[in-house]
Amino acid sequence: MNVLLEALLIFGLRVLGISLGTLSTLMTVQGRRFYAALSNFFTALVYIFAIGRVVANLDNLWNILAYSSGVAVGTLVGMVWDERLALGFAEVRFISAQRSDALADALRQEGFGVTELYGHGREKSVGIVEAIVPRKNVNAVLAIARIVDDKAITTVTEARSVYHGYWRTTGRQ
Repeated sequence: MNVLLEALLIFGLRVLGISLGTLSTLMTVQGRRFYAALSNFFTALVYIFAIGRVVANLDNLWNILAYSSGVAVGTLVGMVWDERLALGFAEVRFISAQRSDALADALRQEGFGVTELYGHGREKSVGIVEAIVPRKNVNAVLAIARIVDDKAITTVTEARSVYHGYWRTTGRQ
């Protein structure tokens, strides 16, 4: 096989393998056991083919560079896949000194389930607005918050498991 074609094959295999491995890790964290195991099976299969080509000819620098580059690019591709698929749920929390009620109302008007809490910040009382949403909806929630209270402290965390609650039934999911 042509030296550059073989290097390109190795590169492509590693991009695919690492991308699948990245998704597998995310699925493991989310508790999606079957899909994590299935994607790890294919990750291992691709790894065996790629490493076999490299080890068979260790004096070929192009294969080694292709393997290493494929790992780096595969990591980036896996992260992009994760962003596009946006599997699972996220908890979005806002701490607002002045507009928490308006923010909660605006989110509810857009069909999101919201919980309001109140606390005391460094200098005064604050409102805390929390919503657990499908990850695909996080940007929509953040956009609403920017319009209503662009000074609100905002955190977004991954929700490992969600059991019950109110889910938006209209609009983009």
